[in-house]
Amino acid sequence: MKLNHINLYSHDTEADRAMFEQYFGLRTLVVRGTKMAIMQDDDGLVLIVNHFAKKLEDFSYPRQPDIMHIGFIQKSHEDVDALYKRLSADGWEVHAPCDTHGAWSFYFRAKGGYFIEVTTLTPFRPREAYQGNPQSYPA
Repeated sequence: MKLNHINLYSHDTEADRAMFEQYFGLRTLVVRGTKMAIMQDDDGLVLIVNHFAKKLEDFSYPRQPDIMHIGFIQKSHEDVDALYKRLSADGWEVHAPCDTHGAWSFYFRAKGGYFIEVTTLTPFRPREAYQGNPQSYPA
C-alpha cells in the first residue's frame, strides 16, 4: 500500500502553495481560487491545502488545525541547516534547528496555520520497532 495524498485545512491556501513550491519543490496541479490548491511531489504524493471553512460545520474535523504538522526529510544535518537559513532569510519565523529524538530538525508555522517539520531521518532503536503487540513495550 502506498500513501496517495494528504489534505490539510489552511487559513491561506495561496501563501501555502507558494511556500511548498519555493522551498519543497512541489508542483501545482490545480488551483481553485483561494479555496484549494492541489500539488504533487516527485514521488507522486499529492498534497492538498484547502480552506473549506463551511465544511467544518458538517464534518468532524479538529477545531484547532494548527496542531497538525507535516514533515519533510532531508538527507543531512547540513541540508536542514541550509533550508533553515533560506526560510529565515526570507522572513519566516523559524525555530532554530536542534536535536529532536536523535534527528536534526526544526519547525515553523505555515501561513495556513499548521506546522511544518524539516528533519533528518529519526533513528529508531531496535526496542522501538513495532512487533505487532504495542502492550509489550515498557512505558
